[in-house]
This record gives sequence, structure tokens and C-alpha cells, in this order.
Amino acid sequence: MLRFYGELLNLPYKLPVVSEVLEEPGVYLKNVVPEVNFEVGRVSKSSGIAQFSFLKSAVEDAKSGEIGAIVTLPINKEAIRLAGFPFPGHTEFLAHSFGVKNYAMMLANEKLKVVLLTTHLPLKEVPERVKKDAVLEKLVLINRTFPGSRIAVCGLNPHAGEGGLFGREEIEEITPAIEEAKEWGIKAFGPYPADTVFNRALSKEFDVVLAMYHDQGLIPIKITGFGRSVNVTLGLPIVRTSVDHGTAYDIAGKGTADTGSFKEAVKMALELLR
Repeated sequence: MLRFYGELLNLPYKLPVVSEVLEEPGVYLKNVVPEVNFEVGRVSKSSGIAQFSFLKSAVEDAKSGEIGAIVTLPINKEAIRLAGFPFPGHTEFLAHSFGVKNYAMMLANEKLKVVLLTTHLPLKEVPERVKKDAVLEKLVLINRTFPGSRIAVCGLNPHAGEGGLFGREEIEEITPAIEEAKEWGIKAFGPYPADTVFNRALSKEFDVVLAMYHDQGLIPIKITGFGRSVNVTLGLPIVRTSVDHGTAYDIAGKGTADTGSFKEAVKMALELLR
């Protein structure tokens, strides 16, 4: 695949191909799939199989102790589903592979750190997942990863429910979790309206924001650092980082993709390893 794109975009490269992970630092290729039949920018089962195969190979190397970090580029959800991938995304597959139940997706850039309570769900299913135990688990995980950090918790509803006027999740689930977390010494605050809490985090009042659902947390991250943000999976026994964007099949093969987020993801993986 790299040879194909190197010729297509006139970007010659020289990287050694190896059959196993090497001790020596450097950049080299490990062949996982002998041949991939694909059309540039089109969804196909064969490309989905390749994506799944690359991911499984990385996990096998991590489980055997050969590598300490995985940096992923985006998978195409439609293609990988055609290949029999039964998970919503990378994060859920990695958690399953390592037998981890308490994990979280964090998006981070130089200005914000945002952890998601729920990830790839239809919006109508989110309220069913906003439960006291789930919120408390994420607060414990954030505090374990960033000890002593000040954690702001978003409300689910407009105005954080406005005292029950716009919903009772804040009263019945989110606030009890915050109060119990405080009893354990965790610096958790809220729940706060999501339309103001990110400004407070940007002003350094808080270190991490716990958002209730995907777009609630990712919109402020992408506005403040699109192309320079990193996806980090908390709770795994290895370091895992990723980019903050999708596959962008609409520009595939044109040589216009921005590699900034990928570079930041590699940089953060190295920092977390250290």
C-alpha cells in the first residue's frame, strides 16, 4: 500500500521490511497482509480486512511485550464492519482485547483535556448510560491517570437540568457520583452547563472536563485544536494514542491530507511511555 501511494504521489521512501519487532530504534515496516486489493477512496471489504489485520497484529505484539505503545490512524467504520469487526471503534476493541472494563476515551490538545463518559452511541441511547456508577468509574480513572487533577463534570441536559426542569439525570445520577468521588479525595466539581464549562477549563480553572457524550466533548476540542489534538485511551495496560480525525476518503490519493495530528499522537505516545 505504501509502495502504491508512493508511486501515485511521487513520494519515494526507503524503509526496511522486517518480520518481527526489532530492538534497535528506527522506522521500519512489518508486513501483515500480503496483498490488499482496493480502490482509492472507496469502501471495500478487502480494505476492511486489512485494517482489522493491522490492528490485531499490533495488539498481539503488545500482549507479548514486544511493544509498549500503539498509535492508530483512523479506521473506516463501514469497511471494517464488512470485514466482520463487531466493535464500534478502536477503543472498544482494545479494551476487549486487554480485558479492561473501566476505560475511557480522552481527547487532548495544548488547551484542553476532555474525557467522554459515552462514545459511539445514538444520541437517544445516551441518557440510559448516564448512571452514577458509570460517572464515578470515569472520575476514578481520570484521577488515577492524572492524580490530584481538578475535574469539571458536564451536565447532560441544557443548563445542567435547571434544577430538574429540563431533566433529572443531574440530580439523580451525576451529582451523587460527584459527591461520592469527593469523599474519596477526588477533586470533582459540577455538574456544570456544557455551554460554559469549557471556557472555564480554557481559563485553567479545571484540568480535565468529563463530558457526557461524543459531540459534547469533541466539538470544543476540535474548535480549539483541530488537526493538533490527540485521542488517548485511558485504562489500558499499554499506551494508546490516535488522531482526532476520520479517514477522509473524499481527499484520498490527492496528497492534501494534514499529518499534524498523527505527529502529535506519536509525540504524546513517546511522552506517556517516558
